[in-house]
Amino acid sequence: MAITPATTKRRVRHSLPAVLMRAGTSKGLFIHRSHLPSSEAEWATPLLAAMGSRYNDARQIDGVGGGSSVTSKVAVVSPSTRPGVDVEYTFVQVAVGSETVDLSGNCGNICSGVGPFSVQERLVTPMPGSPAVDVRIFNTNTSKLIVQTVYVDEDGNAEEDGDCLIPGVKGPGSEIKVAFVEPVGSMTGKLFPSGQRSERILVEEVASVGDFAVEVTLIDSANPFVLVDAQSLPAEVKRQPPDSPLSIEVVEAIRRQGAVCMGLAGTVEAAGLVRGTPKLAYLSPPVAGDKDAVDIRVQAYSMGKPHPSLQLTGGVTLAYAAITEGTVAHRVANRSLGLEGMPTPRRTPSPVGKQDCTIEGQQVQRTIGIQHSSGIMEVEVWAREEEGGLAVDRCVVTRTARRLMEGNVFYYS
Repeated sequence: MAITPATTKRRVRHSLPAVLMRAGTSKGLFIHRSHLPSSEAEWATPLLAAMGSRYNDARQIDGVGGGSSVTSKVAVVSPSTRPGVDVEYTFVQVAVGSETVDLSGNCGNICSGVGPFSVQERLVTPMPGSPAVDVRIFNTNTSKLIVQTVYVDEDGNAEEDGDCLIPGVKGPGSEIKVAFVEPVGSMTGKLFPSGQRSERILVEEVASVGDFAVEVTLIDSANPFVLVDAQSLPAEVKRQPPDSPLSIEVVEAIRRQGAVCMGLAGTVEAAGLVRGTPKLAYLSPPVAGDKDAVDIRVQAYSMGKPHPSLQLTGGVTLAYAAITEGTVAHRVANRSLGLEGMPTPRRTPSPVGKQDCTIEGQQVQRTIGIQHSSGIMEVEVWAREEEGGLAVDRCVVTRTARRLMEGNVFYYS
């Protein structure tokens, strides 16, 4: 029996040079900007196809994505002509299960791979004989500077192997210090976009719960976040596991209302169209036995699902909030200690006390321990006292990263 050839036009196969990296607790493609269309508006087609999100595929079976938000990410990197900057980096969150991409915020974990990638790709050249290089990165999503200290070998290649362990990654690697410089106002230009350090917002979208109010801090540092006092949630929500349908519905409803209050969206419906920002996290006091090492406990969410650990930008944002009086984070961290002032764990002194900041402009350092589902993230906060409170110069977090594959991703259009 003769087979009649199909008369439909065949699709065109494309080849996209890329590197697949594990960066922090995320994984994604690292691509030179020169290998993508000049207009960001044209990036969706190749990136959705490369990751496997075409046709709303939640498994991403026809691409290199891993079927979760933390493995469906892209870093686009290029040399920079900005003074004092080595490379520019744009983060792209490729949706899982829908044909959308989100460029509205940064990803700190993926960002931690930009330094090693830049050294490996010879976008940055270490000084001969130097054991490390500082890579200065301008994130185009937030217009913020990140400085990464990357260790190199005697030939100037980025070190990957080492003895540094981070929660959420089983194997060790070479330590990368990631410093978020002056992280305030990544999208709104303000630390507290609503003008309040804490407030109660009314949520009306969840029919099975009814209208309810929660205590939140709406903060924009490294990324916009809605920080929720978990104790203020309705009782029926507290009893639910983090991934239950009701929990997910409530998280999204709070997040949307927070977006409106932050000025990131005009309506809750519009807020639902941008899943990447603001992000949301529930805050609780540390569990008994961990109070010496932990200031606060967090359950973060990413793209509508529980985050398996904590976004790096979430760590930065939460640490900033924890040292700022009047925020939900500050209050929750104090709750288990029975303190009215800033949390003061035994391991480090509090920089907020006047005895530690007697001279205006004096820089102080504080380490904040944040407990999440995969372990404890420590964030070094370097701040100075100014009129009206502390101003953070930088937040530093330790990460590891590794090059997994390099070559070409093939896709059709």
